[in-house]
Amino acid sequence: MQDLLNELTLVTVTYNSAEVLPAHIASLKETSSKAMPRWIVVDNASTDATDAIVSANSDCVEMLKSLTNIGFGSACNLGIEASHTRYVMVLNPDTQLSEAAINQLLTELKERGAAIAGPALAPEKDQSVINVPWLVGAVLLFDTQLMNRVGYFDEQFFLYEEDVDICKCANDAGLQVVHCRNVSIPHVGGGSTVRTKTVNEIVHFHKGRSYVLYARKHGLSDEHIQTYLNKNKKRRLIALFSFGGRRYRRANAKIKGAMSVLGT
Repeated sequence: MQDLLNELTLVTVTYNSAEVLPAHIASLKETSSKAMPRWIVVDNASTDATDAIVSANSDCVEMLKSLTNIGFGSACNLGIEASHTRYVMVLNPDTQLSEAAINQLLTELKERGAAIAGPALAPEKDQSVINVPWLVGAVLLFDTQLMNRVGYFDEQFFLYEEDVDICKCANDAGLQVVHCRNVSIPHVGGGSTVRTKTVNEIVHFHKGRSYVLYARKHGLSDEHIQTYLNKNKKRRLIALFSFGGRRYRRANAKIKGAMSVLGT
């Protein structure tokens, strides 16, 4: 990966991610035949062993610590701002990297002149590379020379929809967003943070909040938002009568998140 050293920075965002971070770091260390690119872990005020894990891997990873949990998009912005390379890849800590996959994704981005590229998050038979309206934020590769005129993550989104939003902004500016199904960077999904009952409720609160923020930002109708609310109210009611405590809490948290924006 020597050819990438001067043009790529990796940015991994963590929040109490100690269970998955060691494997995330090891996945690239163990597949690299040359020196690795600069790698920044932006930590959202974790209280677990994240600091110690980064310290133990200081030969290849550095930490940028936020004093509070500022959310995923804001943490990505910190890492992007701290990088000094044309290409920046933002990552969830529950992804499994390889030198070959990073090289291939960067090659696809360059060859197509795209602003954003994302891989398959599990191996796929379909090996196509296509333009898409949005990509999952678990792995996003940016060409900052193109993206600087668009901007990066909208920090009103604490969690969720920030990936959909940034891709829409790039597409709206006439830039390419490409899904490289021929590149596999596996993503566990939901493994970035230990999921307690409290964390789950926070997650679903922000799903509801970010949904409404996105809808308002991009001009979706009030009817669209009301349909979302009604769907979750129905789920909550069904869960109440079927003793589905987890389903009830998820739907209720989404409604609360949506209403925190609507103000009623």
